[in-house]
Amino acid sequence: MWSVLLVFAATYILIAARRLSILPIGRPAGALAGACAMVFLSAIEPGAGLTPHEAFSAVEPNTIGLLLGMMLLSASLDLAGVFERAAAWVARRNLSPVRLLYLVTLGAGLASAVLLNDSVCVMLAPLVDRTARRAGLDRVPYLLALAMGANAGSALTLAGNPQNMLVGHLSGISYRAYLLEAGPAALIGLAVTAVTLHLLLRRRIAVQAPASATPAPASATPAPASASAAPTPAGDARPSALVPLACIAVVSVLFVLGANLAWAAIGGATAAILLHRRDATGLFDRVSWTVLVFFGALFIVVAGLQKTGMPEQALRAASPYLPAGPTMGVLGLGIAMLVGCQIVSNVPFILLAESYIRSQPDPHLAWIATAVVSTLAGNLTLLGSVANIIVVETVGAEREIGFRSYAKVGVPVTLASTAAALLWLLLVR
Repeated sequence: MWSVLLVFAATYILIAARRLSILPIGRPAGALAGACAMVFLSAIEPGAGLTPHEAFSAVEPNTIGLLLGMMLLSASLDLAGVFERAAAWVARRNLSPVRLLYLVTLGAGLASAVLLNDSVCVMLAPLVDRTARRAGLDRVPYLLALAMGANAGSALTLAGNPQNMLVGHLSGISYRAYLLEAGPAALIGLAVTAVTLHLLLRRRIAVQAPASATPAPASATPAPASASAAPTPAGDARPSALVPLACIAVVSVLFVLGANLAWAAIGGATAAILLHRRDATGLFDRVSWTVLVFFGALFIVVAGLQKTGMPEQALRAASPYLPAGPTMGVLGLGIAMLVGCQIVSNVPFILLAESYIRSQPDPHLAWIATAVVSTLAGNLTLLGSVANIIVVETVGAEREIGFRSYAKVGVPVTLASTAAALLWLLLVR
């Protein structure tokens, strides 16, 4: 048992630290090392860790499949130049700094609800950066708006982010039921995010960017987003934008009608490939394979810990001190999500807290609250969401957006949006 706990702790040190000086391998490789260690334990210590069969069984295929399908659909839009055309349209409008801030926040949020927050940030980060620079504006508020808007808006649907995909699988809640119940709360959270960003950054967006600011290299992508550096066809070589847009529309309808989310997304991506009738290498180059490896490995590491029974034991020990009743239970769950998602990230924390969520007086409401709050919690700190890292590292803004400077904005934004969303869920329930 203790050997498993040691592997689990070591894995999350690698993940949380991102790049340790002693072992600078990054998040995906750190999670993969932890997964291999779990399997290795089963060979040297009977009953500990996971056998190879158990490890492969621990990887949740619906979540991985849905991630892959949505990444391919997002990449097909990028390959067709949809995001660049949208950015050009915005540039022609000569919007005021305030309107641009709201447009980036709300636009990224709504796009993430249909596509995937990580993919939206991969595609839009260079364009938002370029748009702000061309307008002579400080790029930091708009990069924050992109990351926080994408996180908040992805709570709208079960296909908006990986943790919601996992919640859909564990809870059995349908895409349509989630959209109807959580959608309004997520919209409120997104609106509060936009307003709070405006209030906090209103002085900064009114200041022109320093003339000496050096453009960040557009190709400087993080490990989970390296696909965005793939070459893009120019001019007439671009495929039609109608094909991916039509495929995404059909996939969204299938989601609402109750089709299997993973296969609907993969089927839609396959249809887009077939209808383009051209080599799909460029499309697959844009898939963030490291994100898929990261989450697949996390499933194995968390399953190894769950096998020991320690999460259930911890829940039983803490149960006398946990809030009771439907309302207080959801509020307590919300606080646990806000804190826990910063420590071990949202997907693994949901896996670890599954027993706690199911033990709530109203499990259905608890799962809805879990999806919404764990998503909004991604805005609390720079490390709270992969999307935040993608935005900062894609445009080389590490010096301008550090952990402390991000938290000064992220903490009030997250507390305000989470409180508003939870209040709505409790009132309508």
